[in-house]
Amino acid sequence: MPNENKNKLQRGLENIHDPFSNFINAQTTTSLFLLVATIAALWWANSAYSAAYLNLIHTPIGFFVGGFELKASLKHIINDGLMVIFFFLLGLEIKREVLSGDLARPENRRMLIFCALGGMVCPALIYSVFNWSLDSQIGWGIPMATDTAFALGVLTLVRKYIPVSLLAFIVGLAIVDDVGAILVIAIFYTQEISFMHLLTAFAFIALLAVGNYAGVRQPLFYIIIGIAAWWAMLKSGVHPTVAGVAIAMTIPARPQFSLGKWLNKAKTVISSIQSKNEEVDVLASKNDHQQVLEIRDDAERAGTPLRRWEDALGLPVALFILPLFALTNAGVVLSDDSIFESFSHPIGLGIITGLVIGKFIGISGACWLCLRYSIGCLPDDIHFKHVMGASLIAGVGFTMSTFIAALGFDAHAEYLHIAKSSILIGSVLSAVLGVLFLRLGAKKKTCNTSLKA
Repeated sequence: MPNENKNKLQRGLENIHDPFSNFINAQTTTSLFLLVATIAALWWANSAYSAAYLNLIHTPIGFFVGGFELKASLKHIINDGLMVIFFFLLGLEIKREVLSGDLARPENRRMLIFCALGGMVCPALIYSVFNWSLDSQIGWGIPMATDTAFALGVLTLVRKYIPVSLLAFIVGLAIVDDVGAILVIAIFYTQEISFMHLLTAFAFIALLAVGNYAGVRQPLFYIIIGIAAWWAMLKSGVHPTVAGVAIAMTIPARPQFSLGKWLNKAKTVISSIQSKNEEVDVLASKNDHQQVLEIRDDAERAGTPLRRWEDALGLPVALFILPLFALTNAGVVLSDDSIFESFSHPIGLGIITGLVIGKFIGISGACWLCLRYSIGCLPDDIHFKHVMGASLIAGVGFTMSTFIAALGFDAHAEYLHIAKSSILIGSVLSAVLGVLFLRLGAKKKTCNTSLKA
């Protein structure tokens, strides 16, 4: 619609739409929402309304039909239900990166895999040293994880001092890290397994894979079978978030039409529309409406379901699911005693040291070995010092670390409290040290892939 045909309200809304849209879609906004939810949870849990907070997250919610009853607390609905969508999105991102992203190139893949492995193994070993032979050793997976949203949000604070490719590097690193965290959750944080339900879940996932191979592109097929796979995985004893990743692997990544075929069809339809003498009217003319829909449908076939689902879920996960997870899981009662305990208890020492020092040594050390022995390489504008700074920021492990802590210490409220406090402290220390290091020690003008400072 030409601008002169728009009323004042339409023009006014357009003036605020683009800035608002840019704000909502910015990476910093994701981090901001997560930070606000975390602060709100901390304030709520430490305020005079703490009892209301606990009642809210632990009150059972559900429904019953006849003799069938389904209920769970708000916290479990979010952790076992909504977080499956978050892991599903992670799975989509992992699949895309492996097929066509940074992980598709062997030299990049080797570097990211080695760095991620170093960043997982070293923190886990440090935690295990502090908790050796104790019943708290089950928490060794807590400091392994990196929170991508928070890590990228922290990196944006020093964006003018680092190359843009460092953001892509930390995303690739976090994706490999997420794969490791998912495997750890599936293998080591599963208590009892019902093999019948597990086989049922695998059967549904196999059916989705067959549907992909057969060219099925209907979203409803993947949604219905995917929900059935999630339910079977939930009943099996394996954490249902694993189903989210497995289902994502079955989402089609190939377009039905090649780009050339779509362009030719679109040109034919557009030429047909342009050849008309009368004005095109998609409201009054059914034929004009059908031709516009034909272009839309063909454009959809030229895209990939994987990319469409990724785009569709990005904002709901970033602005709704992750903040909800933070709001229901980050409510830790902080006091002088709890902070002291974080720095004195084996759990706290293992988590804080693992996140701050373990991530730094593991990622930087693996990168140094890869460069030293030509196992992998860094992008041209990334210097080894940038990787050192990024390895500090990778110690921001809030979301995934809290998730693993809730799994490992679900039956030990005291341990879980120490773990959550330590995750917050370790993540803040990692962020501050990483920002200072990149701000003072790694300038854009010194970029190269060598080991020289």
